[in-house]
Amino acid sequence: MCMNISKKDLIRINKGFGGNLRSDSGIDYALDVQKNNKLGDYKKLAYLLRAILVEHPFSDGNKRTAMFLCLNFAEENKKQVDRDLLLEQIVSIAKNNINEIRNIEWRIKNCIR
Repeated sequence: MCMNISKKDLIRINKGFGGNLRSDSGIDYALDVQKNNKLGDYKKLAYLLRAILVEHPFSDGNKRTAMFLCLNFAEENKKQVDRDLLLEQIVSIAKNNINEIRNIEWRIKNCIR
């Protein structure tokens, strides 16, 4: 599993950024994908990011929630993070509605090594 995170955890994290859950179907799917052992950790993270950044399930704080997840992922996996580039990629994914998992995965891999 990419991260041990539940829907309840995501809602709690986002609530800390001032948001409320509006729609949870994308989050449910992304969390279900986390159970697939055939997928790599970055791809699993990409599914979570797409659910949050493109589908905007929260009323506010979607990008901040995504940033928190990425930083948490990096810390759990003892990876280095280029925070400025990560922020730039998160904003770009959200702004341009990038929904291709491979593209999101590639962008995140360049920020978290």
